[in-house]
Amino acid sequence: MGHSERTKFDNPVVDWIDERLPLFTLMQKEYGVFPTPKNFNYFWNFGAIAMFMLVTMIVTGLFLAMHYTANTELAFDSVERIMRDVNGGWLIRYIHMNGASFFFIAV
Repeated sequence: MGHSERTKFDNPVVDWIDERLPLFTLMQKEYGVFPTPKNFNYFWNFGAIAMFMLVTMIVTGLFLAMHYTANTELAFDSVERIMRDVNGGWLIRYIHMNGASFFFIAV
């Protein structure tokens, strides 16, 4: 493996940790001084937010679909079961519900 030049930090504790395990240097090079194009604007941020919310909606939607019953007589009962009996089901449902609104705002 090649050895790249480490970033010198002002905090001696961070510098000591980074000398042994260069996580701070990795984070600095990957996110701090990452080269970005000149046409990088706020629309990229909305795209990243929309992508994050889309992934969140897919994951929570799959979880909710596992517990949902698609029957006209049992649909309300299955939603009530998700809200009351499934561990964390209320949180997953609210994340899915608010994620849909946030996705609509981002798009």
